[in-house]
Amino acid sequence: MQADTDFSFIAKEVKTRSGLVLTPDKSYLLETRLGPVARRENLPGVSELMHTARSRRDDRLLWAITDALTTNETFFFRDKTPFDLLRNHILPELGKTRPGSRLR
Repeated sequence: MQADTDFSFIAKEVKTRSGLVLTPDKSYLLETRLGPVARRENLPGVSELMHTARSRRDDRLLWAITDALTTNETFFFRDKTPFDLLRNHILPELGKTRPGSRLR
């Protein structure tokens, strides 16, 4: 039962901080990706990391956990084509169909 509670806690924190939705079928990631975080924190394992994260609510630690669980892929941002398409075609069309609207 504790593992389910730990997963729920971490999944909620990760979603709040990154927007990433962790589903229960990804629970294996807690063990594989959080082991190094536990070691950096001088904790014996992931269970102790979970306990520490839950009890301390240390923002730095919760961000380290979030970072370990997210895949930091930047390939999308290296491709100039989608941004050119957005600037030169999509945004002008939106401007025509929604005059006076503001893009946020």
